[in-house]
Amino acid sequence: MKPLQSNVLIFSVKGSILGTKVHESLMNTRAVVENTYSVQKAVDFIAEESPCLVFIDTPSDDAKAIELCKKIKKTKEELRFSIYFLVENNQNIEEQLEWFDLGVDEFGTRDTNAALITRRVQNILAKYLGNTKDTIPQKGIVIDRERYLVYKDGKDIFLPRKEFELLVLLASKPLKVFTREEIFKLVWGNKSIVGDRTIDVHIRKIREKIGENYISTIKGVGYKYVG
Repeated sequence: MKPLQSNVLIFSVKGSILGTKVHESLMNTRAVVENTYSVQKAVDFIAEESPCLVFIDTPSDDAKAIELCKKIKKTKEELRFSIYFLVENNQNIEEQLEWFDLGVDEFGTRDTNAALITRRVQNILAKYLGNTKDTIPQKGIVIDRERYLVYKDGKDIFLPRKEFELLVLLASKPLKVFTREEIFKLVWGNKSIVGDRTIDVHIRKIREKIGENYISTIKGVGYKYVG
């Protein structure tokens, strides 16, 4: 089971007022937010970013929303994320029960105040993130693999999933030199197609956030974590 991050997928038609407000409410959080009306982009985001929440803002009979729920139903069981569905202003119990069968966890209606909707979204995220106050960061770098959190000198640092997984890999065996081939295989997988500079870019971004002295470059070979 993959660890969860505070990431959110908003599946809505372009220009959706509520979808936009939910997105805006998450701008100052650690969440990676994807707003799309493409089923394939939504599925790819879920596979890549392991979101806590899929927020669906479409009509209740929307064919794309139904297709998306069918595609991600098995994934939802494995990753444990929530699906919040914003229904039309109706009380069709049978229709809502059908959406529950597709994996929806919670309903909202379009006459609900946007502020209440965004608060519900934030409460759902809080449920998955849990209480992090019991984490006691030490000096230097501390990696909390269960919560996908990184601390440096007591301050938390946000790393997107691939940056986090790359840091975890290097830190799992300090001073071991991981070749570029090993990193590609263990972080991106054999089937992934990424550019030659992908690892370099991710390493640069990690260094910008945690400092230059934690990851050493071995020219022509790869990288190692020196702590």
